[in-house]
Amino acid sequence: MKGIFVPASGNLLTFFSFPPFFGKFVVKINDAFILNSERCMKIKFVLLTLLFCSLIYPQSFKYAWFTDTHIGSPKASEDLIACVNDVNNNKEIEFVIVSGDVAEKGRDKELEEAYQILKGIKVPYYVIPGNHDTKWSESGGLKFRQVFGGERFFFESNGVAFVGVNSGVLWRGGGGHVSAEDLVWLDSTINSIPQEKEIYFYIHHQLDRETDNWFKVTNILRKKNVKVVFVGHGHGNKLYDFNGFPGAMSRATLTAKGKSWGYTLVDTKNDSIYLHEVNNTGLQKAWGVIPKNKILNVPEIDSLQFINYGVTILTKYDFRTTISASLHTANESVYGATYSGMVYSWNAAGEERWRYNTHNMIVSSPVAAGGLVCVGTLEGDLFTLRGDDGKVAQVLGLGEPITSQLITTPFEFGKEKSFAVIAGTSAGKLYSYELYSMNPVWTNSDAGMMIETKPVYTDGRIIYGSWDNYLYCVDAKSGLLNWRWTENKNFYYSPAACHPVTDGKNVYVATPDKFVSAVDLLLGKTVWRKNDYNAWESIGITSDRKNLLVKSVSDKFHVVSTDGKKGKTYDLKFGLDTMPSEPLETGGNILFSTKNGFVYMIDAAGNAKPLLYLGTSRVNSVRKVNGDTFAVSNMDGVVVIFKL
Repeated sequence: MKGIFVPASGNLLTFFSFPPFFGKFVVKINDAFILNSERCMKIKFVLLTLLFCSLIYPQSFKYAWFTDTHIGSPKASEDLIACVNDVNNNKEIEFVIVSGDVAEKGRDKELEEAYQILKGIKVPYYVIPGNHDTKWSESGGLKFRQVFGGERFFFESNGVAFVGVNSGVLWRGGGGHVSAEDLVWLDSTINSIPQEKEIYFYIHHQLDRETDNWFKVTNILRKKNVKVVFVGHGHGNKLYDFNGFPGAMSRATLTAKGKSWGYTLVDTKNDSIYLHEVNNTGLQKAWGVIPKNKILNVPEIDSLQFINYGVTILTKYDFRTTISASLHTANESVYGATYSGMVYSWNAAGEERWRYNTHNMIVSSPVAAGGLVCVGTLEGDLFTLRGDDGKVAQVLGLGEPITSQLITTPFEFGKEKSFAVIAGTSAGKLYSYELYSMNPVWTNSDAGMMIETKPVYTDGRIIYGSWDNYLYCVDAKSGLLNWRWTENKNFYYSPAACHPVTDGKNVYVATPDKFVSAVDLLLGKTVWRKNDYNAWESIGITSDRKNLLVKSVSDKFHVVSTDGKKGKTYDLKFGLDTMPSEPLETGGNILFSTKNGFVYMIDAAGNAKPLLYLGTSRVNSVRKVNGDTFAVSNMDGVVVIFKL
C-alpha cells in the first residue's frame, strides 16, 4: 500500500487530535501513522481548512482595557500601579489597551511618569491619547509620540484586528475631532483588513456629538467587519449605539466616589464580547455583553463639507493635513504653515508664490516683516525665509519647542531701524532676536509654564499670557518685567490661549472662567472684570479701539465698550464654541470664525449672517489681506482666500 509515513509524536496530526472520522484516512502500524495516499488530498484540505479558520476567525481570549488614567491628578499613579499589578497577576490577560487621557494636563513629566508605570506591564500594551493629553501639551503633541511610539495603533491578535486613533485636538478644547491625517490613515488601514476578519475599534471620544466629525469615522468603519467601538472620556461603564455600531465606554482607572481603582476585563468568545469590571475586591463584576452575530445596520452619512453663502472665492485649497494656527497676512500676501512643517505663501489673488518644507512640526503661524518670513518649530528651530521666493536665509536653534504665535516689533540696531522677532517656548521663556542677523537681544524667563498665545506689542511693551495663571508685561527693548497679573490662580483658567488686545490704555483678556478683564497697561492692576458675556478665550477690538468684540462660549456674540458697559448682543445659535479666535472689524463689518466650521459677518447695519462653511472642523481666525480681500483656514487644512 502506497502511503506517507508520519512520526507518531510531535506531528501535525497529533497536534490537531484526531476526531473519529479520521479513521478512514489513518492506519497505525508499529507506533506510526500511515496516511492512505488515496485519501491524502482530502485530509490535506481538512487540515488546511482548520488552520485557515484558526488564523482568520477569532478564538476565545481575554485582555485588559484601561482608560482615563489622568496621571498628574491626586492618587492617579497609585491607582494605575494597582491596575498594572493586577494585570500582571492574571495569566489569562494577553495584552492591554489604554484609550486616552493618559495624563491630566498632557505635561511632559506626566507622560513620562505614565510611561514608567505602563512599561511595568508584562504583556504588550497599546495607547492612544485623549483630550487631556492634547489640550495643554507643552510639546505640541510631540512628547506623546516620543514616549509611546505614536498616537494610533493597529495590530492583530487571536484572529481579531485592533485599530485605535486619536480624537484629541491640540490646544483646542475638550471636544473630539479626528484629524485629516488620521482619517487618511484609518481609511487605508481599514481597507487593508480582510472582509471576514473581526475588527475592534478604539477612540477616546464617543462617536456622536462629542466628536464633531464622527460620521467620517463611521463611514470608513462601515465598509468592514467592525464588531464594536470602545471609548473612554466619560469615566463610567456604559453601552452605546454609535450610528448602528455597538459601543462601550469603560470606567476610569481612578479611585472615585469612595470606589477603588479599576479597569475593564474584555472576554472575547465566539458569539459575544463580555465586559467585566475588575477592582480591589478581587471579583469580576459583569456589566456588559456585546453580541457578535448581530447584523449591523450602519447608514452612510452624506454631509456637505463646503458652502459659500455669497462671497467671491479667489482660491480654495484642501491640503488634508492639520493647520494648527491662523494664517498671517502682510503686504497683500498670505502666509500659512501646516503642522507637518510646510510653509506656504500666496498673493492677494490667491495664487501660490512658493512653499518650503522645514521638515519640522509647526503650531504657530509665520510672521513677515522687512522682506523676511519667520517661522518657529516644535523641534526648537527658528527659520527666516526670503519673502520673495521662500529660500532659507537663516536657521537658529533655540533648544526648546516654540509654542507661541510669533510677532515682530520695531527695533533699533545701532543707528539702523530694524525688527525684532518675538517667540515664546514650552518652558515659558520669551526670546527676542534681531530679524536680519538673528543675534539675540534678550531672554525673559519670568513665566513658569508654556506660552501659547500671540503676544501683543504696544508703545514699547509686550504683553502675553502663560499657562502658569499670569498675564505678563515686559519692556520690548530690554525684556525686563514691568508687571504680572492674575485674578484666578486655577491652572485651567489661565489667560494663556487668549490673544490679548489693547486700546493703548488697558489690555483686555477673555479667560475660561467666563470673565472679560481690563488691566491697566502701565500698572498691571485690574480696572474692571465682568462675567456678563459668557466669554471663553476669544476677544478682539474694533479699529477705532472703542469696542471689544467677544465671542461667547455658546451661541452669542457681544460688542462691548472698552469701559465694560454692555453694548449689543447677537444670538447666532452657533452652539458650544471653545475655539479661541480673534474677531476682526474692518469698515464697520465684523468677521469671526467658530468651532463648528463657520465664518460669520455682522455688517455695519447690525445684520448677522454666515459667509462660509468650511466643513466639520474648527476654523482659525479670519485675516484681512487688503481692502475687501480676506483669508481663512480650518484645522483640517482647508485654506480659502475670498472677497466680500
